Amino acid sequence: MRIAHVNNTAGIASILSKHQRFLGNEADVFVFNKYLHRQFGGEKVNYYFPISRWKFLRKLKGYDIWHYHYPYGSLRRILEKRKENRTYLKHYHGDDLRGKIDNDFCLVSTPDLLEFAPNGEWFPTPVDLEHLVYTPSYSDKFSPSRKPIVAHYPHYRLYQKYADLYSNTLQELEKEGKCKIVTLFDIPRSEVLTILSSCDLVVGKILPQIGWFGKFELEAMAIGKPVVAYVSSQLFQRYNPPIYRTTKDTLKSDLESILSDIEEQRKLSKAGRLYVEKYHTVSSLVKQLERAYSRS
Repeated sequence: MRIAHVNNTAGIASILSKHQRFLGNEADVFVFNKYLHRQFGGEKVNYYFPISRWKFLRKLKGYDIWHYHYPYGSLRRILEKRKENRTYLKHYHGDDLRGKIDNDFCLVSTPDLLEFAPNGEWFPTPVDLEHLVYTPSYSDKFSPSRKPIVAHYPHYRLYQKYADLYSNTLQELEKEGKCKIVTLFDIPRSEVLTILSSCDLVVGKILPQIGWFGKFELEAMAIGKPVVAYVSSQLFQRYNPPIYRTTKDTLKSDLESILSDIEEQRKLSKAGRLYVEKYHTVSSLVKQLERAYSRS
């Protein structure tokens, strides 16, 4: 098969295409954002430049499958108009679907999106374990002068619609000498993974309107780091991910609690890696993806 991944949200298309090429397919990734291109690779397309757009659309004609990540806007309309007899799979990753309804068969990357896709399937975000070495660490290894290192990715700096629910709390804890905060932002992906490996705890997303987590948290879990994040009660009861749950109102007390609970850190470290291995490796998802292509 010749597979074109259109867009590369969170590098998911890069992970899928790598495995598809391993299986003998031809799989390419096209990206339109310099940040995604810098972080995850793919072929950069200047969609707003007419000649570049024309070349891209012409090249797409040579593929059997169009796997569109984060479908929206004029490109979505163009692809739907030109798909002809090709397999055309819409793969939603967030606000491209949230608050809307798509009655077609599609994939969604987080289970909260299923309410907006009555005929959709949850396709868990794939994680490439090749470069994610399990390196657990617990705060009891440190002397009083060596504080636990807490990593945080400030996603709200990229998306103004999200409030900063973290900085004040993290700064307070650091000033009180309870931990050292490391902020992961606008640095190469390889460096992010190196820093994560040296950390003891990861503060993930607190998104009450979503109630789930993403690839950053999954990679931290795969490395063996306890992750603190918000997961809604409904989704937690149904899927039971090994996340140390928090809310915007209880973040400080929850962080203080887990920083002092070494057994809970050990438990989450082991469970997180096993969870990713069971549900989020490409090899565990390949059959579902093949079925999705056949249904599209």
